[in-house]
Amino acid sequence: MNATKICTGVMAAGLAISLLLSPVNVSATSQKNTELKQNIREIKSLTSKDYKDLEFLKPLLKDKTVVSLGENFHRVAEYSSIKTRLIKYLHEELDFDVIAFEAGLGDSFAAYENANSLTSKEMMERSIFPIWHSKETLGLFDYIKKQRESDKPLYLAGYDMQFTSGHLTQFIGNWISKVDKDQGKNYVEFEMQGLTDFYTVFNKYGMDNDNNPQAKKEIKKVKDEYEPKYEALIQFIKDNKEQLAAAYPKNPQMVNIAVKTLEDRIKFIEMGMYSTKESYEFRDRIMADNVEWLMKVMYPGKKVILWAHNDHLAKNTSKITTKEQGKWINSFTSMGELLHKKLKDKEYVMGLYMNSGKASTITTQKLFNIKPMPKGSLEHLMMQSGYKVAFADLSTHKSSNKNNAWMFNPIYAAEDGMTSEIVKPMSMRFVPKEQYDGIIVFDKVKEPTTKY
Repeated sequence: MNATKICTGVMAAGLAISLLLSPVNVSATSQKNTELKQNIREIKSLTSKDYKDLEFLKPLLKDKTVVSLGENFHRVAEYSSIKTRLIKYLHEELDFDVIAFEAGLGDSFAAYENANSLTSKEMMERSIFPIWHSKETLGLFDYIKKQRESDKPLYLAGYDMQFTSGHLTQFIGNWISKVDKDQGKNYVEFEMQGLTDFYTVFNKYGMDNDNNPQAKKEIKKVKDEYEPKYEALIQFIKDNKEQLAAAYPKNPQMVNIAVKTLEDRIKFIEMGMYSTKESYEFRDRIMADNVEWLMKVMYPGKKVILWAHNDHLAKNTSKITTKEQGKWINSFTSMGELLHKKLKDKEYVMGLYMNSGKASTITTQKLFNIKPMPKGSLEHLMMQSGYKVAFADLSTHKSSNKNNAWMFNPIYAAEDGMTSEIVKPMSMRFVPKEQYDGIIVFDKVKEPTTKY
């Protein structure tokens, strides 16, 4: 190490000690933290059934019809724990009726419809993506299953257009077979083969095929082969909707769910032809439409909780800048931005962030460390409150002052971006007030518990 730097460091350390001993400096630091705490509340537990520490949420959420619960990375234990607790609170105290995941529309429907014959673990694994398969999330499915037998059910739904699991294929195939065995069998066979063909191309070229015409050409070939098969099956369902509805009398929306799911299969394959940003926007438009459909058709008049990544829920994502492959670019127009234009003050969006700890990569579940976030970041700022789990409401702040100026000015935060497998500090920049109504920051996190 350079000797000059060592000496400078010693001098700086001595100066820092003398300043710390000064009562003027202590007073200034204390005042700054007190001012910060005026706008930050402590969440004392991730699991408690005693909701006293969440009571401050009631006046904020009592008139909302949608509450969105985000996360800046998928594989974090504490995120699933706090979301599970918040969902229970919203259901029990504020009469929210539906929990809708960033997961397949049809998959979640089928899992909830068959809840009586499935364990909580089977419900979870058949309805949502593996990124959330954990002990922390399983507690929510225990709760959903239990509430299903009560006079106050919590409905499980999904709004994504992506393929989630093969169980839905079997479910729809068995249903169609009750009217036409050949159609049911044919559907199962061509769907599984079509998805195999799609993923063969996708895995061959990877996620980042923006500038690869050959990848797009091969995806288009898959789409051209299977789109007519899906369209023919959709037409069969529409032509025989009365018989098919009678074959599944438990839910009058079965025909609509099947049609929307099969239409989404075509779109899912088509999405592979677009650039990364284009595919995000394409998917999010469909997810926004699916959320609106759930609210208008499946669950009219019911209050809905949305579970997804921050990137899909924030209110003005196109104003966010994000660091992608070393370059700062504008983010995409998300489902959250599209919904915010329609829901406006009837929605409350919470963004979740972490200061330090461990998480695991999305595809390989490999552990990685998260060092404490640096000065200048949202996470570092909120951790100055001294709370292990800090909550800030932004919705009631209409103008900037010395205590809340950070809400109205650009700030950095950690993010995994559109393609990254890990969270990277200071890789996103946005004005908090433009994106969220509330923010939760965890001082320290860990990877999900995958043994459950």
